[in-house]
Amino acid sequence: MKDSLLRAFLFLPDLDGGGAQRTFVNLANALPDLGIETTVVAGRTDGPAKEWFGEQFSLIDLEAPRLRHAIGPLRKLLKSESPGILLSTLADANIAAWAASRYLPVRLILRETNSHRARDDISWWRRQLISLAYPRADAVVALSEGVRGELTADYAIDPTKCRTIHNPVDVTALVGALADGPDSPILGKGPMVLGVGRLTRQKHFDLLLRGVAALPDRSIQIALLGEGPDRTAILSLAHELGLSDRLIMPGFVSDLTPWLAHADIFVLSSLWEGFGHVIVEAMAAGLPVIATDCPHGPRDIIADGETGLLVPNDDASALAAAIASMLDDPDRKHALGRAGQIAAARFRPEKIAAEYAELIQQVATA
Repeated sequence: MKDSLLRAFLFLPDLDGGGAQRTFVNLANALPDLGIETTVVAGRTDGPAKEWFGEQFSLIDLEAPRLRHAIGPLRKLLKSESPGILLSTLADANIAAWAASRYLPVRLILRETNSHRARDDISWWRRQLISLAYPRADAVVALSEGVRGELTADYAIDPTKCRTIHNPVDVTALVGALADGPDSPILGKGPMVLGVGRLTRQKHFDLLLRGVAALPDRSIQIALLGEGPDRTAILSLAHELGLSDRLIMPGFVSDLTPWLAHADIFVLSSLWEGFGHVIVEAMAAGLPVIATDCPHGPRDIIADGETGLLVPNDDASALAAAIASMLDDPDRKHALGRAGQIAAARFRPEKIAAEYAELIQQVATA
């Protein structure tokens, strides 16, 4: 590792397989080359994303079974190691990071991934804690312009301290892996529509199932990659809609490459999405992308009709029409996939990491 002027701790609540964990892997890879030594600190490290952290990573496990139990160990670590910067992500982890770093000589950057207005799982008392933590941070990062607008309006954050930085996506590595010709996953016959994400209400995979069920083509396959509490409900709906024999649900998949290589369309069906990391991955793979125009991430990524398609939120008929338009017009499908692949390059890790490095430097010297 190069000599560093700054040390930054990147704090995660866990190593569950989400976009926040993937983002911090990319940042931890890229920031050292920009003069910032990075250490990833996690409340616990028993999640599936641990596979993404190779031997080159400096990873600290706080061994906290619950996030609130991580506050004390994190504070002790900050006291003993004295990093210049603590960068945290996800609302509850941000509250914990603020509590752990209070009155310590550590600059705090909080990263918010989602629309709080669209979510229905943030209680009144959590919002009160957020309203204490976020305005007192040295900087707040929002994943999209829509999220940034909400944060500054709802939590009285100084707009000059809140900026939009999109997710880094290792587009080059993904394209390279695709060029190697990954083995095909076990698929049925017919075109395949791919969805990726935790099986939760936010990802709204029931919309994707209803959209495909509305199409007359009974050969369309659906692959949902991810795990979560809604698995049983999704399987039940698939049975109700007559899709059971066309639905593939392999659980959490650490390597999306084979699925991206062999799918025909990628669909993001979320009710809300702070950014949409997997949208960029699908675009980088040359897959045509359809996404709900939900608050707020997809609109920051996709130029509707040019690099992908945006459909109204929670509208199965519109989604079905968009899927049909892709499958019925191979030339348009290919053109959107190619345009999306070119557009995905603007999210490459070195570019996004440079934006984070600039922010870290500014916060450290303010």
